[in-house]
Amino acid sequence: MSETETAVDQPVLEVSVGELVAFACRSGDLVAEVSGGPTALEGIRAHQRLQKKRPKGSEAEYRLQVELEQDGQTVVLNGRVDILHPQSDLHRPVQLDEIKTTYVPPQKLAESARGLHWAQLKVYGFCYGLQQQFDGDDCVVLQMLWHNLKEKKTYPESREFLWRELESFARGALTEYLQWHRRWQNHRQRVRNSARDLEFPFAEYRTGQRTLAVGAYRCLRDGGELVAEAPTGIGKTVSTLFPAIKALGETPLDQLVYLTAKNSGRQVVRETAARLHTQGLTLSVLELQARDKTCACSLGLCSRDDEGICPRTRGFFDRLPEARLSLLGRPLLTPEVIAEVADRLQLCPFELSLQMLPWADLVVCDFNYVFDPLVQMQSLRDARRQRALLIDEAHNLSDRARGMFSAKLTRSDSRRAAAACKGSHPTLQRAIQSLVRALDRWVVDLQESGQDSGLGAAQARNEEKSGLWITSLDDGAPQAVSAEVQKLLLVVSQLREQSQSPPEAIADWLKAVFRYQAVEQLAAEQHRCITRMQKSANPESRWREQEVELLCLNAADYLQQAYKQFHGVIAFSATLRPPGYTYQQLGLQADSPYLSLPSPFDAGQMGLFLCPFVDTRYRARDQASDALVDMIARTFRSRPGNYLVFFPSYRFLQQVADRFAVQFPEIALVQQTSGSSDQQRSAFLQHFQDGHRSLGFAIMGGIFGEGVDYVGEQLVGTIVVGVGLPQVNEEQELLRAAWDRRGENGFDIAYRYPGLTRVLQTAGRVIRTETDRGVVILADYRFADPFYRALYPQHWHPQTCDNGDTLSTALDRFWHG
Repeated sequence: MSETETAVDQPVLEVSVGELVAFACRSGDLVAEVSGGPTALEGIRAHQRLQKKRPKGSEAEYRLQVELEQDGQTVVLNGRVDILHPQSDLHRPVQLDEIKTTYVPPQKLAESARGLHWAQLKVYGFCYGLQQQFDGDDCVVLQMLWHNLKEKKTYPESREFLWRELESFARGALTEYLQWHRRWQNHRQRVRNSARDLEFPFAEYRTGQRTLAVGAYRCLRDGGELVAEAPTGIGKTVSTLFPAIKALGETPLDQLVYLTAKNSGRQVVRETAARLHTQGLTLSVLELQARDKTCACSLGLCSRDDEGICPRTRGFFDRLPEARLSLLGRPLLTPEVIAEVADRLQLCPFELSLQMLPWADLVVCDFNYVFDPLVQMQSLRDARRQRALLIDEAHNLSDRARGMFSAKLTRSDSRRAAAACKGSHPTLQRAIQSLVRALDRWVVDLQESGQDSGLGAAQARNEEKSGLWITSLDDGAPQAVSAEVQKLLLVVSQLREQSQSPPEAIADWLKAVFRYQAVEQLAAEQHRCITRMQKSANPESRWREQEVELLCLNAADYLQQAYKQFHGVIAFSATLRPPGYTYQQLGLQADSPYLSLPSPFDAGQMGLFLCPFVDTRYRARDQASDALVDMIARTFRSRPGNYLVFFPSYRFLQQVADRFAVQFPEIALVQQTSGSSDQQRSAFLQHFQDGHRSLGFAIMGGIFGEGVDYVGEQLVGTIVVGVGLPQVNEEQELLRAAWDRRGENGFDIAYRYPGLTRVLQTAGRVIRTETDRGVVILADYRFADPFYRALYPQHWHPQTCDNGDTLSTALDRFWHG
């Protein structure tokens, strides 16, 4: 919706027919969005073919625009009808045709989908009659042309209406729409007024906070991009949210989207918003949570019926208006608040949260809702509303985005999916089996071609038992696999268009197939196709595992496209260095401002000790283990409290833990385990409370090294073991080679810069407030290299310790000197 002003300052509301119908005319069941359904290109081509076949004298893409008064509001309705057949004689009324593409015959379409399509055509008929000044008894013929892409056959369905019937229908929809519009505008005005009056919620700014707040406001006022490296403790959340909310009140900005990859980040936003609410702010904050943590079926709160349909999706749109009205304007639309209303009205809580997305002033969600081609919200693409994007912990975005634009299919998972369909979905089972055969043929073709990967790591493999092939998608995309994926998703689309569902057991596998299709359609020169084959260890077995991966080496172009949907973009983190690397990886404009802010804390709060007498490289780890055991014990005993030691791998962690337990059995260890559950993670963190004396071993770059606030005595020191380089594998080596070809230092981009980010994030866990005091030990000779020293934050003042004794002396001086 948009408002313009007439010459006499009377507000005019412009509404598209599609927008009106989607809001006010939906009823019945919630039908799953079909990712593999007719594509936009298929729809366009079908429209063009049918429009070319229209009779002489008819008109394609006929534009409709009418102005009318409704409930005291001037409204402009606009849209385009696919084909207009003018009245040829007195006995044949005018006819409007609407084309809809499907993969199934129309009688098998869900009734809610059919009803929505007919509602759109009826409003078109109303607009045409108003445009032509029809009276109530004039007739209009409306014809729906259902075009089945699979059969290449069109099913016409026509109905004749008196214009007064269409007027009654359209005006009823407008009344419902305008009632909501007035409520929404009233809420928006309250938000603007309260945002203009808002004061900074603390007595004074910390060092660097005002600079960040001013830069953020200017970016959102003027548009463009801003990158801010703001050290831990500066208060990044309030320093970006506060100016963004002020911009909502003082500029044309309509909505804020705040991205954070961590639960702790969402909690900080929630707490910040609650503090601002106590000052009179009426902002509505919607917090989106992942489907598997929100869906009532996933949580065991309801069960699917005999047709595999969730009962909370039955009649969803009939109960939605009451839920929407109940939630409009609430200050905090948390998952708990959404679930409460969803339970009362028996609605799917996840889908309800998505329905509220356009009606929230601040949306807090994960990166994927904006960037992931399978998940991104279409309502965020509405160009009529001006939005701002705030990206917290932006150092995580590059790796996450590469994952969003990569995809993988495996033979074993596909075979399990086929088995899960046996009996209940025979057509789907056959389609999956055809995909498995296509994977087999693709590997055989590669074996017969004599290609190899060109990577040294691959040559070390046992050629009798394994294979690795890497191709660009231009040279060797698996076309047969792609064709079977398309056929398979056509079967899934047909099921869903008929309100049927594939087995729940293959839901995750189907997501992987949808992603494969989406990534292949988007893939460009930054993608590689990696094929792996592994034969069974049993010489009697013919079984083999194989996978095809479409790997994205650089997602910067995709990120850049997403930024264009927003008026302003602010990317911020405690670790965004060096700037050139950050801009390359995040797809940011090279001339965008970069803020590097000072630490708000006194340098004396953190003791930083560089220990170059340890070599943690892979081939030296056995020798390094004893030195690390001694270092850890010295550090812990220098001032007993809560300490975390971060390792580059679980194997190295376990090796040091075993030796430590032998030499110092009196000091209990707490260890992070691979694939730990939420409960196990919570139990680990419980050891790190005020008054405890816990020694924890964890993984660098993992859950305990980022996004956790260890305040005060919860953590008094960390030991960072190694420089955090990512593991050497085919993906990292391809990344390195790709940047080398571009004239950049591929090793730095693929290994050293990401490793440094992990180190800085890990070190940043220790000092979180003005009263914290603690130590950081950097255990590796490479930390003394000029490359790393040049990238240390300004507030770092490392002291070099040449052996364990000098480290003990330095620690004693820090704690007791």
